[in-house]
Amino acid sequence: MRTKLPIAVALGVCAALVGGTVSAQAPEEVTCAKTRAEVRTDCIQFMKTHRWNEGVGNWVLKSGVRPPEGVRSREEVKAERDKFLAVNRWNDGKTMWEPRAGTVDMSKEDMSCDLTRADVQADCKAFMKTHHFDEGLGMYVANKKK
Repeated sequence: MRTKLPIAVALGVCAALVGGTVSAQAPEEVTCAKTRAEVRTDCIQFMKTHRWNEGVGNWVLKSGVRPPEGVRSREEVKAERDKFLAVNRWNDGKTMWEPRAGTVDMSKEDMSCDLTRADVQADCKAFMKTHHFDEGLGMYVANKKK
């Protein structure tokens, strides 16, 4: 009898605490920005202009379809990356980008300078590790340091 009373009291206190915590939470308001009909219409419009590409593993524009307003083409994004790589070089020792002594034409395959194709690929890999393309800003931005 002596052990049953403290256990019953402890269980009662736990039940009261749990019940009080659950009832103290405010109910969440569930609101949707779009109706089901609007979402369905958006989906139909998207399917008219895009197709799934297994090789890329992503949705791509169908041939002959112009991209929506404000969306930059892949070529423009690559040109921005190449512009950055033409004037900057990754320094592994310092783990930071440094300006190059001169600019390099990244579009040339033979590159008539001291850079090899492997050097350019290494810089490109370093760039992709330290930067990401921000869709909202429409440009590459540096990753936040951890």
